[in-house]
Amino acid sequence: MINSIATAVQTVDNSSNVLFPTDRVRSKSCQCPCKGWLAHDLGSGLFTLTKPGIYEVTYTADITSAAAGQASLVLELNGEVIGGTQSIYTVATASAYGNVSGDTLIQVPCGASYTIALANNSGLDLSVQNANIIIKKIA
Repeated sequence: MINSIATAVQTVDNSSNVLFPTDRVRSKSCQCPCKGWLAHDLGSGLFTLTKPGIYEVTYTADITSAAAGQASLVLELNGEVIGGTQSIYTVATASAYGNVSGDTLIQVPCGASYTIALANNSGLDLSVQNANIIIKKIA
């Protein structure tokens, strides 16, 4: 399991990933071959699932933009949007934060590895704070 956080405000350009500088909880790390199922470098926005199984991925974050419009985050699998994971916040007043969240299950088949990221797909550059992602192997 991993629980990574990014409490400080960061600017996330459109089509870029939220970066996670701190792992609050981390188990089954892939730092040693054959022991773990998860690889994450501190400060990166990429989480690699290296073993077959079913994984639960959840996220939450406070987001805003410098302009009014629809701000959104989405989970991506190997750079592709995972359907049903987009969360949208309508920024009515510039720089007013709103909380978004989402979750999904991901199945990694034998012989595969998948990379997960939390991405800005809103068309706006976003300010993101208090971002939190949890990945748990459930089967």
